[in-house]
Order: sequence, then C-alpha cells, then structure tokens
Amino acid sequence: MIVDERMGAISAVRTKDEVNAIPLLIKLIAAQGHRGTDVFVVATSSESLITSNRQEIAELQRSNSAIAYNSIRSPPGCALDPVVLKEHSAVNECDYQDLDKSMYGLREYLATEAPERSLARLVSNVDGQYSIAFLSGGEIFAARDPVGLKPLYYYSDSELAVISTERKGIWSLGIRDARTFPPGHVWRLGRQHPRSIKQITPQKISGRNADHISEDLGQLLKKSVAERASGLGEVAVSFSGGLDSSIIAHLLSGLDIKLRATIVGVDGHPAFEWAQNAAELLGLDAEVREYTLEDVEDAIKMCIFRVEESNPVKVGVAIPLCWSASLAREIGTRRVFTGQGADELFGGYHRYLHALAEGGREALHNAIFESVRDAHEVSYQVVEQATAPEGVTMLHPFTDWDLIMLGLSIPDSLKIQSPEDSLRKLILRKASADLGLPKKIAEAPKKAIQYSTGIDKCIKKLARCRGLKTEDYLKTIFKEEFAGIQPY
Repeated sequence: MIVDERMGAISAVRTKDEVNAIPLLIKLIAAQGHRGTDVFVVATSSESLITSNRQEIAELQRSNSAIAYNSIRSPPGCALDPVVLKEHSAVNECDYQDLDKSMYGLREYLATEAPERSLARLVSNVDGQYSIAFLSGGEIFAARDPVGLKPLYYYSDSELAVISTERKGIWSLGIRDARTFPPGHVWRLGRQHPRSIKQITPQKISGRNADHISEDLGQLLKKSVAERASGLGEVAVSFSGGLDSSIIAHLLSGLDIKLRATIVGVDGHPAFEWAQNAAELLGLDAEVREYTLEDVEDAIKMCIFRVEESNPVKVGVAIPLCWSASLAREIGTRRVFTGQGADELFGGYHRYLHALAEGGREALHNAIFESVRDAHEVSYQVVEQATAPEGVTMLHPFTDWDLIMLGLSIPDSLKIQSPEDSLRKLILRKASADLGLPKKIAEAPKKAIQYSTGIDKCIKKLARCRGLKTEDYLKTIFKEEFAGIQPY
C-alpha cells in the first residue's frame, strides 16, 4: 500500500535475526503521538493494518521489519486511502510534491524499478517537501527531499536500524545518537549510512545583467507560488509586512484563490501597525492575533518539545510560525505560505555584512552558500516540527529547486552592495518591484521574525525573571520537557 498523508509521523524499524521489531515500532509511534493519533497505518513483511486503536498494533505477528505512519485525521476531502501496490508498502510524509497526482505519481515511481533505484529516481527528478519509508521483501528503504523540508532522523548499528520523523522517537528507545537524515539521500536500513543522490551544490555565477536576472527570478517566483497553490481553494500567508512574505502574498493575490493573511506577535509590539498597514496596502484580508508574556512562556515550552532544541534562534523562529499555523487552523485554513528561505538565498541576514567586511566577496559567497545548504537544520525542519501538530501545512515557495539554483548563480554584488548595505536582498527587491509590489514594501528594512514579532525580547525577559541567561533558561526548559527521555 501507499499512504499519501500530509500531517503525521513516519516510523521504521529493521532488527537483526529474530528480534521482534513491533514493540520498538510502538515506542516510536507513541513518542510522536503529538503529530497525530487518529489513524495508524502499519506494515510488516507479511501483513498490514490501518486502525484507530494503537493496541491492535501489538497483535501483529512477529517481524524484524516494520514501518508505520501515525496521523491526524484528514479534513473532509482528503481521505486516508491506502493503495495496493503488489508486495510493497510505503508511507509518505508529504506536504507538496511536484507530481500531477501525488499518490498515483509516487506509485508509478515505486512500482517501475527496484525500490532503492525507484527512490533514487524520485529524489533526482521530483521537487517537493517529502520523506518516505518503503518496505519491500523484508527490506526497508528511506528517502528525503533534496532541500530537506521534511524532518527525518535515523540511527544504525550492527543490530538495529531506525528512522523517525522526529528525534524523540529514537530517543524513546534509549538511543541518544539520533542523526539527521541528509537531504537528497536514500538509505537501505542496515547499511552504515544513507547514500547521496541529489544535493545543493555551488552554481556557476551568471554573467547576465540585473534586468535579465530580475526577470528570470520573477518568473520562477510566480511559477513556484502557482504550483504550490494549484488545486487549493483557500490559503493563508504568514505575514509580517516584510519583503519576503509580502511578495508571496502579492503573487497569491493574483491567483483565483481565497487568501487570508495571518499577523501574529506580542501585545503592543510596534511591528503590528506596520504589518497591518502593509496588508491594507496589498488589499489583504488580515487576521490579527496579539499574545501576552504568559502566552510566550507557554509557547516556549511547547515549541522546545516540538523542535527538540533549546537554541534561542530556533525557538524564536518556531513560536510565531506556530502561532500563525494555529491562527490559520482557527479560521479554517489548512495551507499557510511563508517567506522562509529568502534570507539565506538572497543575503538577508545581518551576519552577511560581517562576512563581507571581514573576508570580502569570497567570504560572503561562501557564507550564503553554506546558509542555503544548511537551512534544513536551522530553519525548515524547525518550522515543520513546530507547526505540524497544528494540522496545518506550511508551504515555502522560496525553496523551489529551480529557484535555489538560480539564486546561487546570482552575483553576490546583486544581493549585498557593501558592508554598510542596510537593506540587502537587492535583486529580490528589484524583482518584487518589477512584479508590481509597492515600492514602500519592496524597500522595507529587513527584520528577523523573532525580532519583528517581539518574541526575542520576551524570551530574554522571562530568562531574567528566573535569574538566568537566555541560553541557560531555554536549556532548563528543555531538560524539564524531556525529563522522561533525557537525550542531553
């Protein structure tokens, strides 16, 4: 069977000899229960099960190979339908996949060739945000999209191989060494490491002028937004009034689709007024939600548990996007567009100015490439893990593969002019203005989401109330949230 579901968690276990994988699989599923406990889909080499009762999983026959998917029940119109595929079984955690019909397109890929080769071909040719576990003939194979938009972790030794959508699944087995499954890789569980298929690599710098590059960039942005909105009747955009979310909102507003803007932040923060003014300027239907210091404290605990880290930047990014997803769900919207990925690709971060000042153009070029390559660790999987339990899909047009390749080929001088460049992202600003984004928004100064929403100041204030530095405060909460697992 193939399951094409969008909100849940993958688990897979391959044991050696006669060790039963089922009890281990149940632990993985339980540890990831916050991602959904409405439906459980389980397959072994000899049988399969779809149930809403987790206890039935324990009644499956002994097996040393098993995969599972636990999910939030699909909203109306998105039923969880298994598809028979000869002797193979697969679970697919997918938000967006560049196939005409995701489930059936995936089935075509998996049925055509041997499993590992089929997955390699999928990763090579298909854009999207997905992770897959595939069971065939007692062997388990796994794959992750080349940009790393869907989280996936693994562990392997001579006796055991495991994959899990989140680290806490692997931690629940008493294993601390949960490794990030590299984007664009395929793995046959039992082998030492995943095998590279397609990865982000440096691109040849374009010699075209700014006008031509701006035109190409604009066309790719329009294509990326339209593809991710295809077939959707209503979407939201996580909106700050900044360049990145504004150009996405502007392009969405030109499609035949109902669009809402979600604006979130701390009560009284001045960025609210700007975001609401920008939404009005773009003619957006905006939903606004302000939060208190107490709300931030609750969100810190929740987001640290979800993203499995105490890193201040990651927690600061996770909170407002979690709020945005929650607000979208409240207003009945299940797809939320973001501007994630633009800062890495087009030179938005302030740290790039330091790289340019201290190491020149080469240092800046390397810093941008490394940020794009590593964005799955710093940004994408953080956003996904923070928002998935809300039952909302986050879509990131700036992570389109072709757009990334173009962005890496753009001369850095068209992104950042000098170490004193307060605006940065020059070519993106030009492309946005060329696409019709109002100049007032296209030239708005950059401010990171944790600062523009007031989250950063609140975290620091809460830390001071405990007499701790920010890092120590968040580490303390991490230990409290994971006291039963103790991965630290």
